[in-house]
Amino acid sequence: MQMHNEQSLLPPKISFFEKRLTIILARDDAMVCAFCPELDLVTEMATPDEALEDMLEAMQDYAKEYLEDLEIYQNSPNRAHHLPYIQAIAACKDVWDIRMLIEIHHGRVQV
Repeated sequence: MQMHNEQSLLPPKISFFEKRLTIILARDDAMVCAFCPELDLVTEMATPDEALEDMLEAMQDYAKEYLEDLEIYQNSPNRAHHLPYIQAIAACKDVWDIRMLIEIHHGRVQV
């Protein structure tokens, strides 16, 4: 009984991934742009939440396409360096895991 009480006092185990990808949410007067500099991806939507969700979907789609055409992408001078990021995204079992790979910054679009 006493061992059970000692175990219940332990903090919960929380796992996390080291942040590897950046998403910059930048707003202008009408729209919100999401930019991932590591993967060279950009999306634009009406709200920050929509822009982030669209970027997460774009990251998944890009990872799938990259792995399907691996020979082309890994030999492309402007895309070859994406492979470690693509592998990290592909290893995620759901969007929550992908969210654990990202760090979000906020800003404004300046023209």
